[in-house]
Amino acid sequence: MSGIEFLIDSNILIYHLNGEEKATRFLKENFDKSAISIITYLEVMNFDFPTQEVADSVEALLKRFLILNVDIKIAQKAIENRRRKKIKLPDNIILATAQIYHLKLVTRNLGDFFDIEVVNPYV
Repeated sequence: MSGIEFLIDSNILIYHLNGEEKATRFLKENFDKSAISIITYLEVMNFDFPTQEVADSVEALLKRFLILNVDIKIAQKAIENRRRKKIKLPDNIILATAQIYHLKLVTRNLGDFFDIEVVNPYV
């Protein structure tokens, strides 16, 4: 994963899709250094889009990222995390993915994550 520094949380992509400048700026400036979890792909694509064209456009954007799938190492790390702190499964998988790949997690949900370097584009 040469050159990848950031794992983008779902909320940052949602803010971008809603036209929020700080999220959009971060993504534009760091796109080539960013990946997403398959969980982020699922969470974003689970929205009710106004048209199929919009859904297709969002999916095309997501597919431009390196998409990291869940494997046994990520699953084991998520189990370890859950034993340390109660955390929702989707957030836990995103956290474990960032931890296993040694990526900075880009999110606005600072309270959801631990034992990881977090980047908040809004500060």
